[in-house]
Amino acid sequence: MTFGELVALIQAEDIQWVDLRAADLLGRLRCLTLPAAEVSPVTFEKGVGAAAGHYGFGNSGEGDWVLLPDLSTARVDPTRDPPAVLILCDLARPDEGPHPLAPRTVAKAAETFLVSAGIADQARFGVELEFYLFDAIWAEDTPLSQQVEVVPLGTVGPRAVPGPRSGYHAGGPEDRGRAIRQRAVEILGRWGVAVRYHHHEGGPLSQMEIELGLGRLLDAADWTVLAVDLVSRLAADEGFVACFLPKPMHNQAGNGLHFHQHLVAKGENTFAGEKDLSETALHYVGGILTHGRALSALVSPSTNSYRRLGPGFEAPVHLAFGRANRATAVRIPGYITDPSQARIEYRPPDPTCNPYLALSACLMAGVDGVRRGVDPVAKGWGPV
Repeated sequence: MTFGELVALIQAEDIQWVDLRAADLLGRLRCLTLPAAEVSPVTFEKGVGAAAGHYGFGNSGEGDWVLLPDLSTARVDPTRDPPAVLILCDLARPDEGPHPLAPRTVAKAAETFLVSAGIADQARFGVELEFYLFDAIWAEDTPLSQQVEVVPLGTVGPRAVPGPRSGYHAGGPEDRGRAIRQRAVEILGRWGVAVRYHHHEGGPLSQMEIELGLGRLLDAADWTVLAVDLVSRLAADEGFVACFLPKPMHNQAGNGLHFHQHLVAKGENTFAGEKDLSETALHYVGGILTHGRALSALVSPSTNSYRRLGPGFEAPVHLAFGRANRATAVRIPGYITDPSQARIEYRPPDPTCNPYLALSACLMAGVDGVRRGVDPVAKGWGPV
C-alpha cells in the first residue's frame, strides 16, 4: 500500500483515527492513536516518538525512539468505534532506521540470514493459538497472602456440566466461546491472515484454539500478535477475559503456542522426502533439539510455562522427536501423508513468548542443525 492508497482508504471508509501498533519486548501490542487528519508522509518517513523504556528496551534513560509505520500492514479495524485504521510499526531510533534488537527487525534479520546461508528461500510457520475464556479473574496480593481465582466461562448459573475428556472439539452448549472465536476468525480473514480452523480445545472449561495458516516468519509473528490482541479485545467487549497463561488452572490442560514449520527452496518443500522427512528436515530437527534448553528462555519464558510442561495433558515432556507423539518437543504430524505437505511441529512454545523472537530463535536453531548436519537419530533423540 502506498501513502496515496492509505489516504484513499481513509476517505472511502470515513476513518477518523489511525492506530499505530508495535510489539514490545514481551510481544504485547501497544497502541498510539493519531487523528487521521494528522497523518502525513512525514509520519512514515520519520516516525512518531515513543519512550524506549516502556517497550522494554532499557530504562527511561534509554531515550526517545520512534514508531516507524509499515504501510504494507495497514488494515481497517472494525472492532474500534468508530472503525480505525491499524498499522504495525517497527521500533527505531530517530534517523537511524529500525533498531537491530526490536522484535520485527529480529524477525526480518532471521529471514535474511536463512537466504544468505543458501539453505532455503523462505521458512514457513503456522502457529496454534490456545487460550481460555473466563467469566472473571480475581487476584489478591497482600503482605500476608497471594491468591488468584478464575471463573471459567459458563460455570456460573445454569450450564452444561463437562465430562472427562469432553472438551476437545466440543460442539454442544458447553462451547460457549464459539461466537468470539468465529468473530475473531472473520476479522482475521479480512486482514489477510490465513486461518486453518478454530475449535473448542481439550480443556473442558472453555479452552479455545485458533490455528493460523502457514506464512513467512515475519507474517506468522505479525498474525500471532494481532490474533492475541484481537481475541483479548473481543472477549472484553463481551464481558469475558481471554487468558493466555500457559497453565492457568491446576489439573487442567495448559495453553500452548505450537509452531508448525518447513523450509521452501525454489518453490519446493525441502522437508519432503521420498517416504518420510528429508535429510534436511532431520538435520533441522537435530538443530532444534541441540539448542532445546537454550530455546526455552525464549519460547517458554515465564515461571508459569514450566507448570504446563508436565505429563498428563499432551504437553511436551521429552527433548526428543517422534511421529504423532505429543509428549515430544518435536512432533511429526501423523495425519500428513502427502510428502509435499511435510512439516514438523515444535511444541514447547506458549503464549507468554514474544513470537518475533521465539520464531526467529527456532529458525536459527534449525538452520544451525542443517549447516552442521546434526543427526537426531544418531544422537538417540528419536523417533520415540
